[in-house]
Parts: sequence; structure tokens; C-alpha cells
Amino acid sequence: MKPWIPACAAFCLALAAGAAEAGEFAWSGTYSGSFVCDDVTDGEAGSLAAGKIIKLRQTGDRIDLFTESVIDPAVGASTTLYRGRVMASPAGDVVSGYPEACGGSFAHEELVRIFPAATARVPFSFAADTVFVSDAVPGVEGKLVAESCKWSTAPSR
Repeated sequence: MKPWIPACAAFCLALAAGAAEAGEFAWSGTYSGSFVCDDVTDGEAGSLAAGKIIKLRQTGDRIDLFTESVIDPAVGASTTLYRGRVMASPAGDVVSGYPEACGGSFAHEELVRIFPAATARVPFSFAADTVFVSDAVPGVEGKLVAESCKWSTAPSR
């Protein structure tokens, strides 16, 4: 069994139970959206875009994200588990965060910067930039892939 599977299972089971501390903005929920990436694969420039589902659980200033997307239907869904922190402005009207990939359907490193988002926005949504690197991307295993991606999200209905 892959070492990240128990963490993903525990995350999915705990998603409904996760909550912010009293009086804090709550990020927990399921978001859908898309991402676009500029990438370099083994020295060749390219780009990609796909849909993304993000399940997010917040406990205090800690967040766990479980993402799923399909880039190549022949390969199937790609998943990643991220862990990080969220911060609020002193007034509590803007939130942002910095999660990092800690497991997934293939080995990679990725850091996510969630842009400041207004907590009063209805429905709440957020955007992010990521930096990604791997030599284990399904379909191009053994080739170094480096990407700079942008996420945009909205709550799932």
C-alpha cells in the first residue's frame, strides 16, 4: 500500500468533522474549479489545463486539502494530499494560506500559495499559484517536469 493512502483515507473520513475554532472563518468544504499550467517537460515547453475538485478541512490555522483531477483520461484521476497553514488579516476579513504536497498518486513536490481572499465574498472562493516538480508524472515517467500553475475555485453545489 502506498504510504499516503492512510492519510488520504483519514482526511476524507474527517472532512465532515473538521471545523474552524469558534469565531474564525471556516474554509472546510468541497470546492470545484480548474487549473492551468505552463510546464517544461524534459526541456520542452508546454501547457495544460484541467478541472480540479478540492476537499478542504480546517482545524484552527491548519488545513488539509485533498485534490483530484483528470489530465489524461487514459491514465485516470490524479490525486494529491496537501497540508499547511492559513492566516487571517487582523480584522479577519481576508484569509490566505500555504499548503505543501505530502502525498499523492505519484511522487512529486509542490508548494501552493493561496491568494488573499475576502471572507465576506458569497459564495466564498479562492485562487492559488503553485510550483510543481516531478520525474514520476504518469505517461512521462523518468522525464523531469517543472510547472507553474494557477488554480481558481468556487464551492461545489
